[in-house]
This record gives sequence, structure tokens and C-alpha cells, in this order.
Amino acid sequence: MTAPSLLPVLLDTLLPGDGVDWPAAGTHGLAGRAQELAARVPGGEEALETVLAALPADFAASPPEAREARLRAIEVAEPEAFEMTVTAAYNAYYTDTAIRDVIERLTGYENRPPQPKGYALPPFDERLLDQVKARGPIWRPVPEE
Repeated sequence: MTAPSLLPVLLDTLLPGDGVDWPAAGTHGLAGRAQELAARVPGGEEALETVLAALPADFAASPPEAREARLRAIEVAEPEAFEMTVTAAYNAYYTDTAIRDVIERLTGYENRPPQPKGYALPPFDERLLDQVKARGPIWRPVPEE
């Protein structure tokens, strides 16, 4: 398997699901979404490539315990790349409509954006900005050409 084809296995290892309510992330088809989200962050694509390149060729055939151990080693060796990869994986998983449906079914938290129907917010108090406004501009004007 090439490194990109290991991404679903990597996602399944990070977010294995429970076989009942929660699907495994890679099997659920979130590899493309995780790549997309990683690409939106400066250095995210490189981080994902770093983690995938550190996986052994037999990663997919390894038992879950061995895959988890390998990921722990990558986390120690490449903490920033690993963190960015995990963040992309979790964002892909927990923003997926089907996963949000599971959350709604299990918790009652509705699968919808929190606003505008969501939380009641107090009116904004403009006086909170008085000190900042009193300081005046904190930038230099750009000369007009």
C-alpha cells in the first residue's frame, strides 16, 4: 500500500468506532475530508505526509495494538505533525453529518448549527470597547500613491 492508501487505516486506528453506533473513520470514508481539512492549515498537508511516511508498509495488516503502538511512536518523534493529523481526523469525523446524527440520537444535541436558532445571546455592550477606542489607531497609515 502506498502512503495515501494508508490514510483510511490511519483514520480507523485513530477513530476506530465501536461497531455499534460509531463507525470507524476510515471505513466511513472520511480520508478525503481529512486531507481537505489538513490542507486548509499551513503545514497541514506536510504534517499528514510526514505521519503517513512514518508508517511501515505492513501497517494495514498489523493488529490494532501494533498500529496504536506505531502511532504512539510517531507522536513522540513528530509531535507537531501528529497533532495536526489528529486534529484533521477529528474535525473530519465530528463534522460529518452521519456522525452528528449519531451524536443527536445518543445525546439529544440537535444536528444543526448552533446559530441562529441556537443559544440566546445578550445584546452586545458597546461600552466594552471604550478603552480600546480611546487608545486611537495602533497602526501607521499607508501613504496614498
